[in-house]
Amino acid sequence: MKTVLVVGAGGILAPAATSLVAGGADVTGIGRSRAMPEGVHALFVDATDAAALRTALGDRRFDEALVYGRTVTDASMRALRERVASRVAFVRTSAGADPANGDLDVPDDVLQLGWHEQPDGTTRWHTPVEVSELALAVLGDGRPRILGVVRPWSARP
Repeated sequence: MKTVLVVGAGGILAPAATSLVAGGADVTGIGRSRAMPEGVHALFVDATDAAALRTALGDRRFDEALVYGRTVTDASMRALRERVASRVAFVRTSAGADPANGDLDVPDDVLQLGWHEQPDGTTRWHTPVEVSELALAVLGDGRPRILGVVRPWSARP
């Protein structure tokens, strides 16, 4: 049975965690306080704290991981990668596409979030279902993806 760690399983990646469980994976979810989807083993820890994260994970190891970017730091990502045998798919928030940061580069294993442009010209953020669907695709094949649009920056919700 494949073991998968989902950081953000109590929030935006809850639909992804649910889908992984339904597909037969053994899923551990990390969150601060929200209830986890049914079938997900819950670890409640602040994933931005690398030391606390290492303590909470203990000697657990995972085949893959799916990580929501706002929930981690560089140090805590290193702690996660130490425990994952294969792919770590990273969901990067729209801030990663800010033109002030230069040209947009979306590396392998990354889902870059943008926003949804509606037919009437208004914009909205993507739903957890939309984010999870594409995040699972990145976890599956490692190909970088952008969800929605990231330009013009002035259209960001």
